[in-house]
Amino acid sequence: MNGGKGYILVEGHGEIEAVQNLIVRLSMDVGFAVPWTTPRRWVNLHQWEARTTGGIKAGAELIRSKSDAAALLILRDEDDGCPRELAPGTAHNLRTLCLPFPVAYVLLHPEYEVLFLPCLETMGFPKWDRDSWEARRGIKEWLSAQLPIGRSYKPTVDQLPMTRQISLQQLRQAMVPCFGTLERGLLFLKNNLGVAGKVYP
Repeated sequence: MNGGKGYILVEGHGEIEAVQNLIVRLSMDVGFAVPWTTPRRWVNLHQWEARTTGGIKAGAELIRSKSDAAALLILRDEDDGCPRELAPGTAHNLRTLCLPFPVAYVLLHPEYEVLFLPCLETMGFPKWDRDSWEARRGIKEWLSAQLPIGRSYKPTVDQLPMTRQISLQQLRQAMVPCFGTLERGLLFLKNNLGVAGKVYP
């Protein structure tokens, strides 16, 4: 779809501006020129159909109603589960919707802040003290513990400025698994722009 826009669904308040910054930068870096709208906060992205409000299916159907939608990125944290095991099932469900644009469904494991870890020292933090980037939950709490007494990490305050300091090249070199998934997802959208029903993974 020529002139169409990319839409993004996220779960957290702090991720709205941070994800906008990250996705615009990464898209430019991989040559994906679609203009991105401001991410929309959408609850219950861990559920296909939510009992009350939100859910993946309802979010996808909302974007279907946008006449200028050319691509959709659904981005959420997966604290405990394995993205490799969970994402294909949701991707299958998304294919059944036969959306008129390509979709990338990406799980950040264990949480958004994992993307900061290879760049911590340039942000003024100590080096990450685990062998794996995805070693544990609680990155937010770990970040808080490194800050001066009385100061704690707050996504709504800190995610955007720290995202601005992310080095895409450092993330690639560090081989953070979910960053690789995100980059492949954007390349998938780029290569399938204008193709209905395509879903990553």
